[in-house]
Amino acid sequence: MEVHVTVDRAIHPWRGNVGVVTRLIGKAPFDHLNATAMVCGPEVMMHFTVLELQKRGLPAEHIFISMERNMKCAIGFCGHCQWGPRFICKDGPVFRFAEIAPFFGQREI
Repeated sequence: MEVHVTVDRAIHPWRGNVGVVTRLIGKAPFDHLNATAMVCGPEVMMHFTVLELQKRGLPAEHIFISMERNMKCAIGFCGHCQWGPRFICKDGPVFRFAEIAPFFGQREI
């Protein structure tokens, strides 16, 4: 496993990558037919990360998204974490992107 780190803004003595995480995807060597991506973070960042991974040929079935949201009851009773037909607390919080693509990036669902 190789880990690449980036920061939005660098201060001295940082010598690593600077910029958004999606800029690292184009530089990462991987075989799109045998790779799996596991993505977590703010939804806007995950949205653009998925787009970059798909540009590199990674199928939606190989991309997993953590949709951790504010949950209250943790059993799907209150509906607080309902996301389309799914409940983050009991159906997730990690989903295969291919299963949630129609709802991903939409607000107020």
